[in-house]
Amino acid sequence: MKRPLLIQIRPLFFTLSLVFLFLHPISLFAQKTGSVNGSIKTNDQEALPYATVTLKDTRFGSMANERGDFKFDAPSGTYILTVTYAGYVTTEKKITVVNGQSTDAGVLIVNSAANQLREVVVADIQKNKYSKKNTSTVARMPLSDLENPQAYSVVGKDFMQELVATDFNSAVMSVPGAVVNNGINDSGNDITLRGFITNATFRNGLAVSPRTQSDIVNVERVEVLKGPSATLFGGAMSTYGGAVNTVTKKPFESFRGEVGYTTGSWGMNRLTADINTPLNKDRTALLRFNAAGFTQNSFQDAGFNKGAAFALSMSFKTSERTTVRFDADYYAPNKTLNAYVRNSNILTVGSIAELPGIHDRTFTSNDLGTKRTTLNAMAEIEHKISDHWTSRTSYQHTESGEKGSIFLVLSYLNNTQISRGIRPFDVFELTSDNIQQNFVGDFKIGQLRNRLVVGGDYLYRKTYNQYATFNTGTVAAPRYSVFMPYDEVTLNATSPSQSISRSTITQKDNALRSSTTAQADMNFSFSAYASNAINLTDWIIAMAGLRVDRYEVKRSLNNGVALSNNYTQVQYSPKFGLVIQPIKDVLTLFGNYSNGFTNNQPGLGANQEIVQWKPTQAFQTEGGIKAELFEGRFSTTISYYDIKVKDVLNNLPDGTQEQNGNQRSKGFEAEFIANPIEGLNLITGYAYNDNRYTNYISGKNNYTGNRAPWVPEHTFNFWASYKLLSGKAKGLGLGAGANYAAKAYLDQANKAIVPAFTTIGTTLFYDQPKYRVALKVNNLANKTSWNFYGQPQNPRQFVANVSYKF
Repeated sequence: MKRPLLIQIRPLFFTLSLVFLFLHPISLFAQKTGSVNGSIKTNDQEALPYATVTLKDTRFGSMANERGDFKFDAPSGTYILTVTYAGYVTTEKKITVVNGQSTDAGVLIVNSAANQLREVVVADIQKNKYSKKNTSTVARMPLSDLENPQAYSVVGKDFMQELVATDFNSAVMSVPGAVVNNGINDSGNDITLRGFITNATFRNGLAVSPRTQSDIVNVERVEVLKGPSATLFGGAMSTYGGAVNTVTKKPFESFRGEVGYTTGSWGMNRLTADINTPLNKDRTALLRFNAAGFTQNSFQDAGFNKGAAFALSMSFKTSERTTVRFDADYYAPNKTLNAYVRNSNILTVGSIAELPGIHDRTFTSNDLGTKRTTLNAMAEIEHKISDHWTSRTSYQHTESGEKGSIFLVLSYLNNTQISRGIRPFDVFELTSDNIQQNFVGDFKIGQLRNRLVVGGDYLYRKTYNQYATFNTGTVAAPRYSVFMPYDEVTLNATSPSQSISRSTITQKDNALRSSTTAQADMNFSFSAYASNAINLTDWIIAMAGLRVDRYEVKRSLNNGVALSNNYTQVQYSPKFGLVIQPIKDVLTLFGNYSNGFTNNQPGLGANQEIVQWKPTQAFQTEGGIKAELFEGRFSTTISYYDIKVKDVLNNLPDGTQEQNGNQRSKGFEAEFIANPIEGLNLITGYAYNDNRYTNYISGKNNYTGNRAPWVPEHTFNFWASYKLLSGKAKGLGLGAGANYAAKAYLDQANKAIVPAFTTIGTTLFYDQPKYRVALKVNNLANKTSWNFYGQPQNPRQFVANVSYKF
């Protein structure tokens, strides 16, 4: 008899209780303190309610009340009092706190820019503006980059704007070691990190299940965590290479807006809008709206992409301590799906570049457009329980999918021919719900500062798809497949191929369809986690974390009948880290040991029996340095990592499986971001990766020692820009950069090769408080290239953008 759910998950809560009791704060010592009070006003002498007031580089501070007044206690000493408020320039004042006395900071004036977006006002006067990595999402607690024992990169919207980026791929091109592609058959964003393919599956720290690429119109920044991150992000949605979190735009307390238009090669047209406004006089209710409409053809003989995106975000400060947020975005592209070519292991050429006439031909037609939609909706309550504890309760829902989609399935027959097949889906739907509760503390036990997050996470995912099975044989000797055969095409520039039409596919569908399957799959993940960063001294920080994850797969419904493929797994994911700062807030030596895992569904063993496989696990050891030099003008992260993966499932030719596979990925990454002089910004990254199968035998095929497919050994990126900040030509700027990736293999046998590529881009822009004009050339040298799925990439492309700010 199956045990009740409460009994099944009791060990999970028992483990969480032990972790929480171990880490729970007990205040042991009191310090000599005084108080700080004052008021905050805008430059037009209006009170500024709910501004954040802190003593710089400490945990002491508070939020101003509805009248703009503030008061809080702090230890004796001399500090820099800092006032921050979204949409306004940061204000600082030096004060001295005296034991037993009240220090009056007076009236602090916070300046806003009456006619400029905050980003324009602040960005140009910041030192090394592209190195900013301040985020509470990566560690789920307030840790600066130099305090975090994990390597990560952050790409902000300011840099995306400088690149004149119009899609997710071009926006994330500056992350060292990251190679970004559309997913196979254009399903989501695939990102190569540390030798493994991951996806952009987190939005504001919560899981999403996108069927589309992410539109960047609503993206504030993209956070790329390096290495296994299951302790805080779970095993269901992160991979061994890392986790990618997209942070959306949030409303702020002043009326601002920007509209933009981008045009370019192959009929590109893209219109965007970003409008922010307070909803009431005291600016406790805020709204921000983003939208985009776009259309573009392909450089190939067929192909298009058009659609729209909308996003709405609202924030309500219901009290001094509580903020309620709502946001949603909707993305609806209609496009021809970029096909991945299968069966590359039979090729005998050294590189796919030697195949005739395949770069400019798409083998599809504009009659095969597929409309997909993605809806994300999120609600969050953030409550400051005390000066030391904050509660954040979040919920996010995602729906993504399509109806009547047609996948073009290409397979190599030999060096000169490919076959075209069709994989139709009547319906394909992905649904997910993620509920997350985090308690974040910043407190002292004696003289030891603790930053602790204790959280729980519930993730529900459902996949529903309806698809056809075709008889590709005869009535007497049937052969069944989900792929519908269409025709064969000769690979050269002089042999035409018949244009594929929906009407022809429908006729073949009616003639060959032998059955229709409707299948629903559901899985649940109940998780609890805790992570604590302790300042052992002023310059040594130790981190320890643990996640307990209970993963459950329900019986699949196949045409209404429940299958016997349900299973449950409980997995523990530890993480340890150490930070040593020989020079406080300047130089960090860091190291970590982290875990990632993948749940494996039951399968056939060697004796044709059903086997409950263990989760596949990855363990990373990483070490390196981080530095913020020359008063922050030079920032770097240099790291070495070694990831060992065990219990990999190997699929055998007879349909059985063996869990004896092992893999090892090790490498080196370096990121340099510099602002040597005002107006000049430099970003450089290099990554080396060696990802090999240390044990992989599939039937007669022994891949042991081979490199993993789709992973280049070397990658390099560089970007430099200079902008005049004074004089008659103030605002005029020039940028240029390059991206390089070494060759990669298309298959485990390491036969077919995708050649190395180098692309160069350059931009010329004129940025003014009221408007911005930019010209961009991508792939300046017009190099022919393919991504690591063997899909052709754009030749030289021209892009022009103009935006108006109000």
